[in-house]
Amino acid sequence: MNYIWLVISIIIYLTSLIIFVYQKYKITVIDAKARGMKHPKLMGILATSGNNGGGSFLYFLRKKKYPIKNITSSEEEEIEVRKRIMRKCVIVSIIGIICVIYFIKRI
Repeated sequence: MNYIWLVISIIIYLTSLIIFVYQKYKITVIDAKARGMKHPKLMGILATSGNNGGGSFLYFLRKKKYPIKNITSSEEEEIEVRKRIMRKCVIVSIIGIICVIYFIKRI
């Protein structure tokens, strides 16, 4: 029975991480479009790549050259909604990894 709960915990943890990365990608794409950067989807991929946040760091360095030119209120609202989803994903992933550790110790 512990194996089932372990697998469920791992699925919850991984799902929350995938949703987190997707939300980060979408926020970066919206921001890059608002700044008038070329290839905003590539910037989104760049920001989500990197093991230690190196991709995000490179994106932040690059975006300094591009001030925000045109962002609508709906895009600002979408960014805020995605940020809230990211916060929830962090909480769920913490709970998921705690459950994974708990069930691994019980096996």
